[in-house]
Amino acid sequence: MIIDERIAERAAKELVTAARVPGRDELQELVRGLKDNALTAQDLVVDSFLLDPAHADDVRARLAAGSVLVLDQLGWIKANAQSLNGMVDVSALPTPPGPAARGAAAVEVASVMSLLSTRVLGQFDPFAAETGRLMFIAPAVLIAEEAMDVGPRDFRMWVALHEATHQVQFATAPWLREHMRGLLSRLVSVPLQAPSFSSIADLFATAARIVKGEASMLDFITDDDMRTALDEASAILSLLEGHADVVMDEVGADVIGSVATLRHRFEARRDSGQGFLTNLLGMNLKLAQYRDGAKFVRAVRREVGQTGFSAIYAEPGNLPTSAEIQTPRLWLDRVHG
Repeated sequence: MIIDERIAERAAKELVTAARVPGRDELQELVRGLKDNALTAQDLVVDSFLLDPAHADDVRARLAAGSVLVLDQLGWIKANAQSLNGMVDVSALPTPPGPAARGAAAVEVASVMSLLSTRVLGQFDPFAAETGRLMFIAPAVLIAEEAMDVGPRDFRMWVALHEATHQVQFATAPWLREHMRGLLSRLVSVPLQAPSFSSIADLFATAARIVKGEASMLDFITDDDMRTALDEASAILSLLEGHADVVMDEVGADVIGSVATLRHRFEARRDSGQGFLTNLLGMNLKLAQYRDGAKFVRAVRREVGQTGFSAIYAEPGNLPTSAEIQTPRLWLDRVHG
C-alpha cells in the first residue's frame, strides 16, 4: 500500500467543492442510464473487435465479472486511492512507505483528484481488482453535457463507448494489466532512487504541482531509465486512448445520431485544457495521445484491417513504440512483415 485510503477520503471531504446535486428522480435516471449504457456499449465494442467466437466468449465472461459504478466526486477520489494502491507494486520500490509517508501521499492525491473531480467523465480502472471497474463520475457528466449543450442521452452513450473500449482492451488482453502495473511501478520507483525525492509523498507532491501548472514533467525525469519508462508508457496510452476515440466515433455512428456534433464540441472542450495527464505529462501530451493514437489506429487498419490490428493485443511484444505511433509503417513492417 502506498496511499492511506482513509486519510485520502477525509482530505477529499475538506478539499472538494461539491457540484450541483441533481434531484432524486434525475439522479436515479442518470445512474440507471449510465449503467445500461455501459452494458450496451460493452456488447457493441466487443462486436467491433471482430474476435473469433471463442475469444469473444472469453472477453464477455471477463466483462461480466467486472463492475459498473456511478460515483460522486468523493467516491471517485476514494476509488482512485484504491486504484493507486493496486497499480504500484510496493516490492518494486526502494523502500516500502511507512504510515507517515502513506498519509502524506494520501493528502497530495486527494488534492490532485479534487481538482479533477468535475472534469473526468469516466474511467476504467483495471488495478483495484483483477476483474476491473468501469466508473462514471455523475457530477462531471452533468457539468460537461450542460457546458457543451448536447443531448444527455446521446452524450452519455458516447462516453460509455469510450470507457467500455478500455474495458474491452484489457479483457481482450488479460496480460495488459500486469504489463502496465510493472511499467507504472517503474515510473514510481525510479524517481524515488534520486536524491530529489525522499519519499512517496514527495513524488505525489511534485505530481500535484505539475497538475496545477507549477512544475514540469522534467522534474520527474531523473535518468535514462525514467525517460525510457515514460516513453513506453506514453506509447501505450496513445494506443489505448486513440483506439477508444476511433471506436466511440465509428460504433457511435450506428447508434448515436449526433456523433459529429458531439465530437466537434468535445474536441473544443479538450483544447481548452482538461484532465490530469494534460499537465502531468506536459505540453498537452494527453491531447496528442488521443490524436496521434487515433491516426495510428486508422493507418494500421487501412493496411491490415481490424483483424491485423488486433495483433497488438496478442502479446506485449506487439505493442507499438513511440516511434511507431508516429510512423505506423514501422509497426506494420515489424509485426506483419
